[in-house]
Amino acid sequence: MRLQAGVLGTPAAGALFSSNQLLSSNLLLPDSFGVIHVGETFSAYLGVLNSSSELPVRGLSMVAQLQTPSRRILLPTALDARNNNNSSLREVAPGEGVDALISRRLEEVGQHILRVEVSYDSGGAKTLRKFYRFNVTNPLQITAQSVTRSGDATCLVSINVENIMDKQGVTGGAVAISSIGFDAADGLSAMEINVEDESDESNDPAQNIKQRQSAVELYDSTVILHPGDSYQYLFSVSAESEAAALRGIACGDELGKAVVVFQKTMGELGKIYSSP
Repeated sequence: MRLQAGVLGTPAAGALFSSNQLLSSNLLLPDSFGVIHVGETFSAYLGVLNSSSELPVRGLSMVAQLQTPSRRILLPTALDARNNNNSSLREVAPGEGVDALISRRLEEVGQHILRVEVSYDSGGAKTLRKFYRFNVTNPLQITAQSVTRSGDATCLVSINVENIMDKQGVTGGAVAISSIGFDAADGLSAMEINVEDESDESNDPAQNIKQRQSAVELYDSTVILHPGDSYQYLFSVSAESEAAALRGIACGDELGKAVVVFQKTMGELGKIYSSP
Protein backbone atom coordinates (compact mmCIF):
# COMPACT_ATOMS: atom_id res chain seq x y z
CA MET A 1 0.00 0.00 0.00
CA ARG A 2 1.40 3.38 -1.00
CA LEU A 3 0.63 6.70 0.59
CA GLN A 4 0.32 9.72 -1.64
CA ALA A 5 2.28 12.83 -0.78
CA GLY A 6 0.48 15.35 1.35
CA VAL A 7 -0.86 18.57 -0.15
CA LEU A 8 -0.06 21.30 2.34
CA GLY A 9 -2.05 24.47 2.68
CA THR A 10 -5.22 23.20 0.98
CA PRO A 11 -8.31 22.48 3.11
CA ALA A 12 -9.67 18.95 2.85
CA ALA A 13 -12.72 17.12 4.15
CA GLY A 14 -12.36 16.07 7.77
CA ALA A 15 -9.81 18.75 8.66
CA LEU A 16 -10.34 21.89 10.68
CA PHE A 17 -8.64 24.84 9.03
CA SER A 18 -8.20 28.36 10.29
CA SER A 19 -5.39 30.90 10.30
CA ASN A 20 -5.01 30.88 14.10
CA GLN A 21 -4.19 27.18 14.38
CA LEU A 22 -0.49 26.48 14.12
CA LEU A 23 -0.85 22.82 13.11
CA SER A 24 -3.72 23.12 10.60
CA SER A 25 -1.87 22.80 7.30
CA ASN A 26 0.22 19.87 8.53
CA LEU A 27 -2.78 17.53 8.76
CA LEU A 28 -3.98 18.01 5.20
CA LEU A 29 -3.26 14.64 3.63
CA PRO A 30 -5.42 12.86 1.01
CA ASP A 31 -8.77 11.71 2.41
CA SER A 32 -8.50 8.32 0.68
CA PHE A 33 -5.45 6.24 -0.14
CA GLY A 34 -4.45 2.80 -1.38
CA VAL A 35 -5.82 -0.70 -1.05
CA ILE A 36 -4.81 -3.19 1.62
CA HIS A 37 -5.96 -6.74 2.23
CA VAL A 38 -7.32 -8.73 5.15
CA GLY A 39 -4.52 -10.43 7.08
CA GLU A 40 -1.98 -7.69 6.42
CA THR A 41 -0.70 -5.30 9.06
CA PHE A 42 -1.71 -1.68 8.60
CA SER A 43 1.12 0.64 9.67
CA ALA A 44 1.17 4.42 9.60
CA TYR A 45 3.62 7.15 10.46
CA LEU A 46 2.06 10.09 12.30
CA GLY A 47 3.97 13.35 12.47
CA VAL A 48 3.08 16.69 14.05
CA LEU A 49 5.05 19.79 13.02
CA ASN A 50 4.87 23.23 14.58
CA SER A 51 5.00 25.44 11.49
CA SER A 52 5.25 28.66 13.50
CA SER A 53 8.61 30.42 13.65
CA GLU A 54 7.82 32.12 16.96
CA LEU A 55 5.11 30.41 19.02
CA PRO A 56 5.63 27.12 20.88
CA VAL A 57 2.96 24.43 21.19
CA ARG A 58 2.24 23.10 24.68
CA GLY A 59 0.11 20.31 26.07
CA LEU A 60 0.29 18.32 22.85
CA SER A 61 -1.64 15.04 22.75
CA MET A 62 -2.54 12.80 19.83
CA VAL A 63 -5.22 10.09 19.86
CA ALA A 64 -5.46 7.59 16.98
CA GLN A 65 -8.38 5.23 16.42
CA LEU A 66 -9.09 2.70 13.69
CA GLN A 67 -12.75 2.42 12.82
CA THR A 68 -13.68 -0.89 11.18
CA PRO A 69 -17.11 -1.89 9.81
CA SER A 70 -18.04 -3.33 13.22
CA ARG A 71 -16.07 -1.49 15.92
CA ARG A 72 -13.66 1.29 16.83
CA ILE A 73 -10.18 0.35 18.08
CA LEU A 74 -7.87 2.63 20.06
CA LEU A 75 -4.31 2.54 18.71
CA PRO A 76 -1.68 3.32 21.36
CA THR A 77 0.84 6.04 20.44
CA ALA A 78 3.73 7.69 22.24
CA LEU A 79 1.91 11.01 21.81
CA ASP A 80 -1.22 9.93 23.65
CA ALA A 81 -1.33 11.88 26.92
CA ARG A 82 -2.79 8.83 28.69
CA ASN A 83 0.30 6.77 27.84
CA ASN A 84 2.88 9.55 27.86
CA ASN A 85 5.21 9.76 30.85
CA ASN A 86 7.74 12.02 29.13
CA SER A 87 6.59 15.63 29.48
CA SER A 88 9.14 16.87 26.93
CA LEU A 89 7.19 15.13 24.16
CA ARG A 90 4.17 17.29 24.93
CA GLU A 91 5.86 20.61 24.10
CA VAL A 92 6.92 21.42 20.55
CA ALA A 93 9.24 24.36 19.93
CA PRO A 94 8.81 26.58 16.83
CA GLY A 95 9.84 24.76 13.67
CA GLU A 96 10.16 21.39 15.41
CA GLY A 97 7.97 18.31 15.46
CA VAL A 98 7.23 14.98 17.08
CA ASP A 99 6.14 11.69 15.54
CA ALA A 100 4.83 8.22 16.32
CA LEU A 101 4.18 4.88 14.64
CA ILE A 102 0.97 2.87 14.83
CA SER A 103 0.13 -0.60 13.53
CA ARG A 104 -2.75 -3.07 13.58
CA ARG A 105 -3.46 -6.37 11.84
CA LEU A 106 -6.59 -6.10 9.69
CA GLU A 107 -9.31 -8.68 10.30
CA GLU A 108 -12.39 -7.33 8.52
CA VAL A 109 -13.45 -6.61 4.95
CA GLY A 110 -14.84 -3.18 4.09
CA GLN A 111 -14.10 0.49 4.54
CA HIS A 112 -11.80 1.46 7.41
CA ILE A 113 -11.18 4.94 8.77
CA LEU A 114 -8.07 6.05 10.64
CA ARG A 115 -9.25 8.82 12.95
CA VAL A 116 -6.55 11.14 14.25
CA GLU A 117 -7.20 13.86 16.82
CA VAL A 118 -4.53 16.32 17.96
CA SER A 119 -5.09 18.54 21.01
CA TYR A 120 -2.71 21.31 22.02
CA ASP A 121 -2.47 24.69 23.75
CA SER A 122 -1.29 27.79 21.92
CA GLY A 123 -3.07 30.86 23.16
CA GLY A 124 -5.97 28.64 24.21
CA ALA A 125 -7.01 25.00 23.86
CA LYS A 126 -7.32 23.84 20.23
CA THR A 127 -8.22 20.54 18.58
CA LEU A 128 -7.58 19.23 15.07
CA ARG A 129 -9.23 16.14 13.60
CA LYS A 130 -8.47 14.25 10.41
CA PHE A 131 -9.98 11.11 8.87
CA TYR A 132 -8.03 8.84 6.48
CA ARG A 133 -10.19 6.34 4.60
CA PHE A 134 -9.06 3.12 2.96
CA ASN A 135 -10.73 -0.06 1.74
CA VAL A 136 -9.85 -3.57 2.90
CA THR A 137 -10.54 -6.53 0.62
CA ASN A 138 -9.97 -10.28 0.61
CA PRO A 139 -6.94 -11.37 -1.45
CA LEU A 140 -7.79 -15.06 -1.20
CA GLN A 141 -10.92 -17.17 -0.97
CA ILE A 142 -10.53 -20.29 1.16
CA THR A 143 -13.23 -22.94 0.86
CA ALA A 144 -13.65 -26.57 1.90
CA GLN A 145 -14.20 -28.42 -1.36
CA SER A 146 -15.06 -31.75 0.23
CA VAL A 147 -15.05 -33.65 3.53
CA THR A 148 -14.68 -37.43 3.27
CA ARG A 149 -14.91 -39.81 6.22
CA SER A 150 -12.03 -42.24 6.63
CA GLY A 151 -13.27 -44.15 9.65
CA ASP A 152 -15.30 -43.29 12.71
CA ALA A 153 -12.74 -40.82 14.09
CA THR A 154 -10.90 -39.60 10.96
CA CYS A 155 -11.87 -37.60 7.89
CA LEU A 156 -10.15 -36.02 4.91
CA VAL A 157 -10.69 -32.31 4.26
CA SER A 158 -9.92 -30.79 0.85
CA ILE A 159 -9.15 -27.06 1.01
CA ASN A 160 -9.24 -24.83 -2.08
CA VAL A 161 -7.32 -21.52 -2.07
CA GLU A 162 -8.09 -19.05 -4.88
CA ASN A 163 -6.64 -15.63 -5.73
CA ILE A 164 -9.76 -13.44 -6.11
CA MET A 165 -8.18 -9.98 -6.38
CA ASP A 166 -9.42 -9.53 -9.96
CA LYS A 167 -13.01 -10.30 -8.92
CA GLN A 168 -13.17 -7.33 -6.54
CA GLY A 169 -12.40 -4.56 -8.99
CA VAL A 170 -8.94 -3.85 -7.57
CA THR A 171 -5.54 -4.09 -9.17
CA GLY A 172 -4.17 -7.43 -8.04
CA GLY A 173 -1.02 -9.40 -8.52
CA ALA A 174 0.46 -12.77 -7.79
CA VAL A 175 0.37 -14.18 -4.28
CA ALA A 176 2.92 -16.66 -2.93
CA ILE A 177 1.64 -19.15 -0.37
CA SER A 178 4.32 -19.21 2.34
CA SER A 179 2.59 -21.85 4.45
CA ILE A 180 -0.80 -23.42 5.08
CA GLY A 181 -2.10 -25.24 8.10
CA PHE A 182 -5.33 -26.44 9.64
CA ASP A 183 -6.28 -25.20 13.11
CA ALA A 184 -8.28 -28.17 14.33
CA ALA A 185 -11.14 -27.85 16.83
CA ASP A 186 -10.72 -28.95 20.45
CA GLY A 187 -10.04 -32.68 20.75
CA LEU A 188 -8.95 -32.99 17.10
CA SER A 189 -5.60 -32.86 15.32
CA ALA A 190 -4.80 -32.17 11.67
CA MET A 191 -1.98 -33.13 9.33
CA GLU A 192 -1.38 -32.09 5.74
CA ILE A 193 -1.17 -34.97 3.28
CA ASN A 194 1.53 -34.53 0.66
CA VAL A 195 2.01 -37.63 -1.47
CA GLU A 196 5.09 -36.31 -3.25
CA ASP A 197 6.96 -35.56 -0.02
CA GLU A 198 6.14 -38.98 1.42
CA SER A 199 7.28 -40.82 -1.70
CA ASP A 200 10.59 -38.87 -1.82
CA GLU A 201 11.53 -39.49 1.81
CA SER A 202 14.52 -41.69 2.47
CA ASN A 203 15.92 -43.25 5.62
CA ASP A 204 19.45 -42.61 4.33
CA PRO A 205 20.72 -39.21 5.63
CA ALA A 206 23.26 -39.00 2.82
CA GLN A 207 20.50 -39.48 0.26
CA ASN A 208 18.40 -36.78 1.93
CA ILE A 209 21.33 -34.33 1.72
CA LYS A 210 21.58 -34.99 -2.02
CA GLN A 211 17.86 -34.29 -2.37
CA ARG A 212 18.07 -30.83 -0.82
CA GLN A 213 16.53 -28.27 -3.13
CA SER A 214 18.46 -25.50 -4.81
CA ALA A 215 17.17 -21.92 -4.63
CA VAL A 216 15.65 -22.25 -8.11
CA GLU A 217 13.99 -25.56 -7.23
CA LEU A 218 12.65 -24.08 -4.00
CA TYR A 219 11.18 -21.14 -5.92
CA ASP A 220 9.63 -23.47 -8.50
CA SER A 221 8.07 -25.57 -5.73
CA THR A 222 6.45 -22.54 -4.07
CA VAL A 223 2.74 -22.20 -4.81
CA ILE A 224 2.26 -18.89 -6.63
CA LEU A 225 -1.32 -17.89 -7.41
CA HIS A 226 -1.97 -15.33 -10.12
CA PRO A 227 -5.41 -13.65 -10.20
CA GLY A 228 -7.97 -16.38 -10.93
CA ASP A 229 -5.60 -19.24 -10.06
CA SER A 230 -6.41 -21.78 -7.35
CA TYR A 231 -4.65 -24.61 -5.54
CA GLN A 232 -5.98 -27.50 -3.48
CA TYR A 233 -4.59 -28.91 -0.23
CA LEU A 234 -5.58 -32.10 1.58
CA PHE A 235 -5.65 -32.54 5.36
CA SER A 236 -6.32 -35.54 7.55
CA VAL A 237 -8.35 -34.57 10.63
CA SER A 238 -8.43 -37.13 13.45
CA ALA A 239 -9.70 -37.41 16.99
CA GLU A 240 -6.82 -36.68 19.34
CA SER A 241 -8.28 -37.03 22.81
CA GLU A 242 -9.75 -40.28 24.16
CA ALA A 243 -13.16 -38.67 24.63
CA ALA A 244 -13.19 -37.41 21.02
CA ALA A 245 -12.13 -40.85 19.75
CA LEU A 246 -14.99 -42.54 21.63
CA ARG A 247 -17.51 -40.02 20.33
CA GLY A 248 -16.12 -40.07 16.80
CA ILE A 249 -16.59 -37.42 14.12
CA ALA A 250 -20.20 -37.00 13.07
CA CYS A 251 -21.77 -35.12 10.18
CA GLY A 252 -22.07 -31.42 11.06
CA ASP A 253 -19.27 -31.41 13.66
CA GLU A 254 -17.00 -28.38 13.63
CA LEU A 255 -13.60 -29.55 12.42
CA GLY A 256 -11.61 -26.31 12.55
CA LYS A 257 -10.37 -23.73 10.07
CA ALA A 258 -7.57 -23.39 7.57
CA VAL A 259 -4.91 -20.71 8.09
CA VAL A 260 -2.86 -19.41 5.15
CA VAL A 261 0.27 -17.25 5.37
CA PHE A 262 0.87 -15.41 2.09
CA GLN A 263 3.19 -12.85 0.55
CA LYS A 264 2.37 -10.34 -2.19
CA THR A 265 4.62 -9.13 -4.98
CA MET A 266 6.44 -6.54 -2.85
CA GLY A 267 6.96 -8.97 0.03
CA GLU A 268 4.00 -7.82 2.12
CA LEU A 269 3.23 -10.59 4.60
CA GLY A 270 -0.31 -11.52 5.59
CA LYS A 271 -2.26 -14.24 7.38
CA ILE A 272 -5.86 -15.16 6.60
CA TYR A 273 -8.27 -17.71 8.10
CA SER A 274 -11.14 -19.63 6.57
CA SER A 275 -14.58 -19.73 8.11
CA PRO A 276 -15.00 -22.54 10.70
